[in-house]
Amino acid sequence: MPFPRLKALLITCLLLGGGLWLSAYAWMEVRTSRRLDERGVAVEGRVVSQRTQTLSKGGQAFYVTVEYAPGVPAITAEFPVDGSDYKTAATTGKAKVTCLPEEPRTARVTHFAILPFQLLLGLGALITLAGLVCAVMMLKSGPK
Repeated sequence: MPFPRLKALLITCLLLGGGLWLSAYAWMEVRTSRRLDERGVAVEGRVVSQRTQTLSKGGQAFYVTVEYAPGVPAITAEFPVDGSDYKTAATTGKAKVTCLPEEPRTARVTHFAILPFQLLLGLGALITLAGLVCAVMMLKSGPK
């Protein structure tokens, strides 16, 4: 088996890099959701457009583009929403946007469950730990 140290190094780097990236992504989502829960203010926005996207397993993803004005000037952004918020936005032409007063671009329309992101955070930590174990084992084995 040629280059066993190189293979071990690549696997270690992949585990460390992937685990850290996954943990950072999940942490940012969890943190943003918590900040919106704690300090978010609700403003009414005008629905500019809405669209659906067919998912690979036959489901639907719903999106609405909303113009909201927590300050001046107004902000236009597209948000992923659930089916009920999509139907409400389509019929009324309005959507309730929760945003941070100090960062109005940090916003959401639908409050999705946070558990999947918490699970991703845990998975990222486990992958990072596996990478650290590989790094330690690789360093202990020494050059051959």
